[in-house]
Amino acid sequence: MKFIKSSEKSWDEKEGYSKKVFLTETDLNAPGTHVQQIKIKPHEVAKNHHHKKQTEIFYFLNNNGFFIVNGTKILVEKNDVIVIEPDDLHEVVNNSDDDFLYIAFKINYDETDIYWEKDN
Repeated sequence: MKFIKSSEKSWDEKEGYSKKVFLTETDLNAPGTHVQQIKIKPHEVAKNHHHKKQTEIFYFLNNNGFFIVNGTKILVEKNDVIVIEPDDLHEVVNNSDDDFLYIAFKINYDETDIYWEKDN
């Protein structure tokens, strides 16, 4: 059994988003698996990117934003789930005055497997 207190984990600030790692592949004894919480601050954007190997399963803790996946806008509600497959181009937008929060379950996770789209 493992018990993770979110309050004891720290946020890792990135460009357009923050992440709080709950479980790594070492913790889970399962290579390529990773569980983290994502926070998009009010009126911020995690810009278009994709992964070549990873599948990401997102579980939404609130509905303070939306996703654009392969050009399609997806309005999420609390408790909804999105599965992002390898090569799905995705962007996350917080269009609210509060944090947009969700849990990311990652399969075939590799820290270097992120490819940001260039602005046109």
